[in-house]
Order: sequence, then structure tokens, then C-alpha cells
Amino acid sequence: MLSRLLLFIALPIFVSSCGPTDSDANQSWNAYGGSKEKTQYSSLTQIDTTNAAQLQVAWIYRTGDADTVNNSQIQCNPLVIDGILYGTSPRLKLFALDAATGKEQWVFNPFDSLKADRGFFIMNNSRGLAYWTDGKEKRLFYSAGSYLYCIDAATGKPITGFGQEGKIDLHDGLDRD
Repeated sequence: MLSRLLLFIALPIFVSSCGPTDSDANQSWNAYGGSKEKTQYSSLTQIDTTNAAQLQVAWIYRTGDADTVNNSQIQCNPLVIDGILYGTSPRLKLFALDAATGKEQWVFNPFDSLKADRGFFIMNNSRGLAYWTDGKEKRLFYSAGSYLYCIDAATGKPITGFGQEGKIDLHDGLDRD
């Protein structure tokens, strides 16, 4: 389990920390699968088949919220954008780390914005995040429970102009409870 977690976290880190090439294409991991086309490819060339076996773990990040009783898990493809790694924890916290050092930048806890029972989140998974930018604003979208959140990628704070105080209930408008 730990080795799988390290693989999911380490691969984008290694890819993002490679030296740049002449092309800007496929040098970030800003969407599931590496790009909107899901190419699962990076044009970075510092790591290849001749030196991949020499790679070593640069850092480890522990969210501190694994639940071994309920077999919590991470089913998130982390994103790496502008040197920041974004991911979700087993208890659906969204976090930002410096991709080179593993230093935590911020954590958004969806529990903090709920007034009702928070226990239902434990058994849900977050399959990942989506990133959006217009060149000025940078936003992350992710779901936790039945809510879709819009988070400022720089601060980890909800974008209050999105839905109701930064989130929308995905049950709304379904004409049923």
C-alpha cells in the first residue's frame, strides 16, 4: 500500500523535476493522464531508461489521516503545475506541496465548511482534481462527498463566488432527495 502511494506521488514529482527541453509541450502534469489528451507522456528528457534505475526517493509526504480500520485509500492522480503538486488525502483533504521539496504549502479540509454530520466523507473517494486558469486566476475543482469545490490554487481557500461560498451540492436540481 505504501509503495503504491509513493509511486502515485513520486512519479509526477520526478517528471516535474526533470530539466526542461526546447519544447514547452507536456512539461507539466496539469490534468489526469498528464494532459487534456491523456497522453501519459512528458517531453522532459533528464530521466530515461538508462538512468531510471538510479532514481531515489527525494521526499515523503504523510497526510496523517489514513484510516487502517476502514481501509482508506488515495485514488487521485496528483497534478503538478508551476512546481506545485496538488493532491487529495484519504479523508478528502486537498493539499498543495512544493514539488521539489515536499514542503506543505496549504491544506483545504472540506469538513471545515460543513455544519452537518461529517462522517459520510470517510467512505467516499476522490478520484482527482481538475485545474483551470485564464492566465491570471488559477483554480482547482474537486469533489468531496456530494459537493464540488472550487479552490484558489495559490491559497487553498474556496472561491466564494462559485456556487454557495465556494461549493455546489451535486444533488441540487435532481428533483429528488
